[in-house]
Amino acid sequence: MRKYEDLKRAEEERRLFRLRLVALVVMTVVLLMLVSGCNLTDKLQALDGKAPSVSQNLPDIPTGGLNTVQPQVPKVKVTVYFKNKEASNLVPVPVEVDKAPGIAREAVEALCSGPDQDVDAAASMPEGVQVRSIKLKSDGTCVVDLDPPAASVKLTPKGEALAVYALVDTLTEFRNVKQVQILVGGLVKDTLAGHIPIDEPLLRNMTFVKRNG
Repeated sequence: MRKYEDLKRAEEERRLFRLRLVALVVMTVVLLMLVSGCNLTDKLQALDGKAPSVSQNLPDIPTGGLNTVQPQVPKVKVTVYFKNKEASNLVPVPVEVDKAPGIAREAVEALCSGPDQDVDAAASMPEGVQVRSIKLKSDGTCVVDLDPPAASVKLTPKGEALAVYALVDTLTEFRNVKQVQILVGGLVKDTLAGHIPIDEPLLRNMTFVKRNG
């Protein structure tokens, strides 16, 4: 009987020792978490896969660091050809665009947008005409593809001539452009509005241009 009580007492001591050991481990973990400055609740949530995202309350950091300054694209002046107020001739007008790849497209888009209000000129391209693409071939042919609605514009023969050569003369201002092929919706058309042939590349033509002064 005494031997049984000794065994029971030894087993009870071992159980208490294990409980003290577990409690010591838990206290040590808690102490380390507090010393490291971590929030106990966040740690427990992180272990459970429910840690809150601290990034959701922080602003985005700009690419390249906090002190990154976006470089400004330099500007350059190009010559585009608008109509004069009487719609009898084209007049060269300097326009400022970004000096970057695609400068020819920017020049044509400026032409299609028309002049600023303080410029003594009028839009030479029909309203709503937009550029789909511009490509320069190795032989110096600049291929300009206009949106399909450009083929349905209504123009007089003079108005069509001014529109066509405003486009051609604007692009041939660039030294590497020798001639201009006008497409509409990716296709070669006989004319833009029924009068001026555009089925072949066109050379620079200053017949319609009136120089200032």
